[in-house]
Amino acid sequence: MSEMLENFEGEMMFPQIKDDAEAEECIQAIKAAEADVAFWKNYYAEALQKIAEASQRIIDNNTARLEAYFDTLPHKKTKTQESYPLPSAKLVRKHQDPEFVRDDEELLSWLKDNNGEKFIKVKESPDWAGLKKTLTVLGETVVDENGEIIPCIKATERPDVFKVE
Repeated sequence: MSEMLENFEGEMMFPQIKDDAEAEECIQAIKAAEADVAFWKNYYAEALQKIAEASQRIIDNNTARLEAYFDTLPHKKTKTQESYPLPSAKLVRKHQDPEFVRDDEELLSWLKDNNGEKFIKVKESPDWAGLKKTLTVLGETVVDENGEIIPCIKATERPDVFKVE
C-alpha cells in the first residue's frame, strides 16, 4: 500500500484497495495518525499550561507590586474608580458593585406575591425539535403535516459524510 501514483494534475494518489487486508492497513494508518495528533495535542497542551501558569505568576506578582506602589501615590478619584497615569499605562482601581447570590425560583415566587410582575420575563420560542418531527422536506421546500408550505423554513441538502469508526 505504500506505493503512490501521480495523476494528470500532479496530485499524489494511492492505488485502489483490492481486499480486506489492504482496507485494514488503511484503518491502522488512520488510527496511528489520529493517535499521533492526540499525543501531540496533549503534549503541547501540558506545555502551554505550564507556560501560562508561570506567566500568570509573573503577572500576579507585578500587579501586586504596582498596586502597593499605587497606594503610596496621590491619584485621581471618582465615584467608580481611582487612577494614576504612567507613560506606558494607567493604573486603575475600579470599585465593584456587590455580588448578588440569589435563588431565582424563590425570587420569582416573591415577585408574584409582592406585585413584582413587571420584573418577570416571559420568553416564547419555537419547539423546533417537536416541530421538526412533523415536517416533510420537498427539495428546498418544507411542508407541515397538513401539506402547507412553511415559508420561513428552507431546507438545504448536504452531502453524505463517510467515516471510519
